[in-house]
Amino acid sequence: MRPLRHLETLGVELTVVNCNQDGMLDLNGVRRALRANTRLLVTTHGSNVVGTLTPVEAVAALARERDVLSLVDAAQTAGAIPIDVQEMGVDLLAFSGHKGLLGPTGTGGLYIREGVALTPLMRGGTGSDSAHQIQPDFLPDAFESGTLNVVGIAGLAAGVRFLLGIGIDAVAAHDRALVSRFLAGASKISGITLYGPRDAALHCGVVSFNLAGATPSEVGLILDERFGIMARTGLHCAPSAHRTLGTFPTGTVRFSFGWFNTPAEVEKAVEALGDIAAWAIQGAAASKTLSL
Repeated sequence: MRPLRHLETLGVELTVVNCNQDGMLDLNGVRRALRANTRLLVTTHGSNVVGTLTPVEAVAALARERDVLSLVDAAQTAGAIPIDVQEMGVDLLAFSGHKGLLGPTGTGGLYIREGVALTPLMRGGTGSDSAHQIQPDFLPDAFESGTLNVVGIAGLAAGVRFLLGIGIDAVAAHDRALVSRFLAGASKISGITLYGPRDAALHCGVVSFNLAGATPSEVGLILDERFGIMARTGLHCAPSAHRTLGTFPTGTVRFSFGWFNTPAEVEKAVEALGDIAAWAIQGAAASKTLSL
């Protein structure tokens, strides 16, 4: 959103189509939002807040109908969900390297469909076409000015090789099984609110929740200090999503499951949340008694 909001300050018109409270995108809303001067349709592949998967093939098809470029943010799904840019029909797909692709931080990439013309954000040395003082116009050099993060790229390549050895379909099935196990167990906890779809098939490996009587930051601290469980709390760099959920400004607690997580860890997490929920309910009851 920050790059889009910056473009808005430069005079670019920006239209935001809200999802519903499960994070599902209304395709009719997208269709209505497209205008004669629309040039780019941007969407996430998987929500970093509630894990909901976006039907990017259908979104890209809408864009093509109106001769609009489509850009997909696959930060949450690359390496965890099968991605075929040709089958999806997208024009641009951006991804981070340090999440599902198991690479180092500071790595990532941008797929550019052949024939899509972009203007480089940076210009400088590329190590190629050194006889000319103008920026190369061929890929990838046109968009890779400066010395590349070679160590980071090597680490990202190692992560990709590891995943290809496993198979992305196997990774996706593993993550779905963990999400399904968590949703089934957590739904039995008194005082928990689960956000996003209840069907694990509509999820990437992200789940989001709150416990009655405790703030997300309290829950995250207890998970860390008492149970050795790491979680991300707060707004997850997505204030608009939390406004849609009704969880702004405190946010939620988020678990992110991946290949190296196990069913036993999910069970431990559910058990820990049950203990914290019971503590929160007891604390709320004691507080009410004292106030009386």
